[in-house]
Amino acid sequence: MKSIALLDKVAKVSVYLVAFLLPLWFLPFTQNILLYQKQVVLVVLVFLGLVAWLAKTVNQGEVRLRISWLHVPVLLVVLAAGISTLLSLWRYGSFWGFPLDLSDNFLTIIAFSLLYFLVVHVIEDTRHLFRLLATMLVSFTVASLYTVLQTYQVYLLPFAFAKVPTFNTLGNINSVAVLSAVLLPLALALAFVSKLVLRWLLWGVAAMLFATLVLINFQSAWIALTAGLLVLLAFGMWNIRKRQEFGWVSFPMALIIVAVFFMVFQVSLPGSPRTIPGEVSPSQGSTFNIAKQVLAERPLFGSGPGTFVFEYAKYRPVELNQTVFFGTRFVSGSSEILDWLITKGIVGLILLLALMGVTKVFGAKMLMRLQGDNFSWMVGLGLFASFVAVVVSQLVYPSGFLLWFVFWMLLGGLGFLIARYPRVYSVATHPFLALGSSFVFLLILIFGLGLLFIGGQKYIAEAQYLKGARASSQGDLDGAITSVLKAATLNPAVDLYWRDLSQLYLARVNQIAADESLSQEQRAQQTQVAVSNAVAAARTAGTTAPVNVANWNVQGFVYRSLIGIQGAENLAVEGYTKASELEPTSPFPWTELARVYVLQAQSLSQQENTEQQREEVLQKALDSLEKSLELKDDYAPAHYLTAVVYEQQGNSKEAIAKLEETKRIAPNDIGLAFQLGTIYWQQRDLNEAQAELERAKEIDPNYSNARYILGLVYDAQGETEKAKEEFTVVEQRNPNNEEIKKILANLEQGLPALEGVTPQEPPIQQAPPEIQE
Repeated sequence: MKSIALLDKVAKVSVYLVAFLLPLWFLPFTQNILLYQKQVVLVVLVFLGLVAWLAKTVNQGEVRLRISWLHVPVLLVVLAAGISTLLSLWRYGSFWGFPLDLSDNFLTIIAFSLLYFLVVHVIEDTRHLFRLLATMLVSFTVASLYTVLQTYQVYLLPFAFAKVPTFNTLGNINSVAVLSAVLLPLALALAFVSKLVLRWLLWGVAAMLFATLVLINFQSAWIALTAGLLVLLAFGMWNIRKRQEFGWVSFPMALIIVAVFFMVFQVSLPGSPRTIPGEVSPSQGSTFNIAKQVLAERPLFGSGPGTFVFEYAKYRPVELNQTVFFGTRFVSGSSEILDWLITKGIVGLILLLALMGVTKVFGAKMLMRLQGDNFSWMVGLGLFASFVAVVVSQLVYPSGFLLWFVFWMLLGGLGFLIARYPRVYSVATHPFLALGSSFVFLLILIFGLGLLFIGGQKYIAEAQYLKGARASSQGDLDGAITSVLKAATLNPAVDLYWRDLSQLYLARVNQIAADESLSQEQRAQQTQVAVSNAVAAARTAGTTAPVNVANWNVQGFVYRSLIGIQGAENLAVEGYTKASELEPTSPFPWTELARVYVLQAQSLSQQENTEQQREEVLQKALDSLEKSLELKDDYAPAHYLTAVVYEQQGNSKEAIAKLEETKRIAPNDIGLAFQLGTIYWQQRDLNEAQAELERAKEIDPNYSNARYILGLVYDAQGETEKAKEEFTVVEQRNPNNEEIKKILANLEQGLPALEGVTPQEPPIQQAPPEIQE
């Protein structure tokens, strides 16, 4: 009996810990310090609670089940998500979530559905349910208070990442408002039936949630709150029997008036924080158009959980290129309902809507049945009102991890009240029940332990990746490669690790080339190894997740960096061509493809009898740039590269005109200023060259190429001292460059800077590749 009581306690404590920890939990041990950590806690605690409940069932020789038709749509929703995962564009990402969407993946859906099962079966009576809901509300209130303090720049945590107004433990700032709106009806209902200290505590919870909502002032949150309050008001008026109850009913009525006021007038109260950032997401129209395109290809089960980002890249509207968000890839659309349609298809959406509809019908019947029990009725009304608010929020806003957590917790509470009295099945009267329950227990135990083992491996991999990212930011390239390689070895199914590893190996190639301590043979050997590793890592990323456009952009970038090696340019073209197919409305892959052709033309210029081939390659570059500018006519990198192509073709006047045009689009582009100054220098227009190169130096004083050409300009103008200043700075940053030493010696002797020097013309500086993760 003691073991049964202990197992029962473990199951209950697990559920309570989930309710309390999820809103507050984070750990700085992985790159995603919030959702990844919350998913881990959810899975571990739910597994622990489920195993404890099953072990108790096996030990006590009877199964207690609360049977309800509500369980059927829950199981069907999980089944639809599972089929969608099997048919997904990327099964790994759809199952685990990371590195896709940690809020929308099969593992999280399974964990939440099991949490629903535990809430229904672990809770013994309405008093226990009340305490569980109060625990959740208090946790969310503490998190909301912390969020508000953050927006006022009152930082309580010592971590560097926490000392920014946008950090909190709940998610983005608008989701905090939606969560507050969803939970407020529940807090009010529980406060109305509480006594003494607990009543004041819950009134404080309700006040904090309302204050958070007012300070953030997000319209979708007011819509959700209004829906929940209308449920409170409607059922409250229906249940009025005594005059003194009218004061209770008038409270949600007053709040509805306030909510409508904020919805209509969108006013901001004096003293509201000014550090609240705006949230950008695709419009309802854009998301609906994406849904139509996806359903034409995958109508039944969609593209798979968490794959919205891939479909957005493929079908996003070209009009977005005229905004500052043209390079942004959104992981969710304008509403959860449309997202569910895109990622789980028509079947998945119908089953989700069926779950919501069945819950509302059964919830309303439950309230009618409980009207004689005021305490249970108020708890049920609070659950039902907040559940309606969640459903409405999903029509107008994408649900994050914690909104889905609230959805399933509320659903579990309603499931308990709908099927309050369990059915008891004894092993003595059902002989096969003992065998079946033992089998289920062992199956879940083995499967769960395996899942935890694999998940632990993935967690260690994430910690290694973060360690590598920090080493890279500190300039420790070898440490970064070692840690990211460990991450990729522990979890080879994550394309992000391989993608970043390939770029680290490329940086290693540059480091080897600059290492004067290496012999020629050592340099060649180490370079070959680094190049091979970079290529292998880029290819692995592409084969791991071929639908991710970022992998093909990186693959194109890697091969582009190796132009000069036979076949590299063709593979670079292949990478960017594939990227353009996966993201057809983006100007980026077309521009990078043109960059490949420009570099190929430069390589051909050093070979004999390649003039015609070089012209053909440059024409391909212009054709690619034309496609890029058709998609985004003010895309500065494309304009810049067009000028580079004109210069390569010997059309300096057209190149200058194009660069001057581009300067109006991107006045702070350092590569543009350098290229324009270089062309003016080559044309011997010294005054214009000086102006552009000085502008480049102002943008980045450490830009050695700009200082080099500027030094030559000063020398040609007779400004020897200024020329010496520029070349001195260049020498300090390039202490082993013999050419710079010779130039400085010439200037000291009063000779022209390039006397007896065959200059290695600085390479055409290109804008950093826009590698999109």
